[in-house]
Amino acid sequence: MSKTANEGARDKTLDIQTQMTGRESQTSDFIFPSEIFELLALGKRRSTDLHSQVLVSHTSHLPSKIDPIQLFAKAKRMGSAVNYWALPAKGSWIVGAGEAAEITTGGALRFKHAAAEVQSMIRSAIVEPKSARGPVFLGGFRFKSESRIDQLWREFNDGLLTLPRWMIASAAGQYLLTINAALNEHTDVDKLRKELGSQAQILFGRDETPSYPLMASKAETTADRWGQKVEQALDAINDGKLSKVTLARTMKLQSESTIPPEVILQSLTRNYPECRTFAFCRRGISFVGASPEELVNLNGASVTSTCLAGSAPRGDSEIEDVKLSNWLLGNEKERREHKVVVDWVSERLGALCDELRWNEVPYVLRLGNVQHLATSFAGSRADARCVLDFVEALHPTPAVGGMPLVPALELIAKLEGFDRGWYTGPVGWVDGNGDGEFAIAIRCALLRGREAFLYAGDGIVAGSDPETEDNETMMKFKPLLTALGAP
Repeated sequence: MSKTANEGARDKTLDIQTQMTGRESQTSDFIFPSEIFELLALGKRRSTDLHSQVLVSHTSHLPSKIDPIQLFAKAKRMGSAVNYWALPAKGSWIVGAGEAAEITTGGALRFKHAAAEVQSMIRSAIVEPKSARGPVFLGGFRFKSESRIDQLWREFNDGLLTLPRWMIASAAGQYLLTINAALNEHTDVDKLRKELGSQAQILFGRDETPSYPLMASKAETTADRWGQKVEQALDAINDGKLSKVTLARTMKLQSESTIPPEVILQSLTRNYPECRTFAFCRRGISFVGASPEELVNLNGASVTSTCLAGSAPRGDSEIEDVKLSNWLLGNEKERREHKVVVDWVSERLGALCDELRWNEVPYVLRLGNVQHLATSFAGSRADARCVLDFVEALHPTPAVGGMPLVPALELIAKLEGFDRGWYTGPVGWVDGNGDGEFAIAIRCALLRGREAFLYAGDGIVAGSDPETEDNETMMKFKPLLTALGAP
């Protein structure tokens, strides 16, 4: 009996997989898109003709529902860069596994250089289907490019964007797989095919992802002289040197075993679904967190941003919650701190937009353990700019730096005494069209083996009280302390 066209195509796909891996695929419902092999061959020919690197990117639909955190855990077995980005409340996420290409940058022009590198790679890229979003670069930037990099942060460059070999994404109820490869005239395409086959087994194999029970972590408190630092900041404010400065502090936790970032992601997703949950893993070191603060989102002509400044705890009841919200809205010191950030964002965002709207009176954003004064911005970009242009214009906002910026940064360097690394820097993604989304990296931790380094900060303005600011930073540590099993 003759085979149908579909059966023949499926046999062809299995034959290719067997050639790649030496055996039939053991993957679940995953069928390797055979078109990628034709694109690899085409990319190799084009790179030989051009004598330069050519990027190949192929996107296909995945048929079944996928757990992104389980996928993330499997991706770690590939032993290279792994990235995670999600907004759980909207059911959207990205898991990036492996590394097809990497952009590293630094200095005052790091955002411009990164945007130029993205466009350079895209210019000669082969993207199929042409309607697909195509290559997406994920990563982040240090809070301050000129500062010395501490050994703790040595895996995380001044600016780092990774193009994943495998990118699996969920949006609007669809699951998409994008396979990326950067080829040159010396690329061994047969070897690359075999690598893809082995990696597919890891990512989509039927084996169950093991659970990772988190051992209790113990916090190591340090005498960071937080109260004294707040007093010094208030002295500078009272002397008229600046109107606001955001100071940060750290906390170190020690676990009985290696801390798996997927356990942290599970806790943050469950408890803070309205936050942008992220993880960037390199050489076994992970930077994870759940940021409530959208720095900028660019989608076509549409630009959005949200700034948070001014905080209060959550209440034990709805009545207490409302009471604290009303206190926050009516507190002169908290409103003043918030207005500094709103003025900054509106001025810089407005310069890049044809029109810009925002709520004149802040609203209260309630999170799992804290509530913030919030202002949301919406506008349309003035021309064909990249999301990184907006990141450059906005970072660092007074929410994480201060006002005026230069004296605030000088005071931060003097008082904090540690490298912030990617903490309070922009993290997110950018695609070949220049669209993308970046958040401010707060409510986060750096995981190194059995150690976790937590970061929290607070805005200091005239009228700030050292004890109150101490309580607020401890409140901001809570999401990661809970996720790490610390008392």
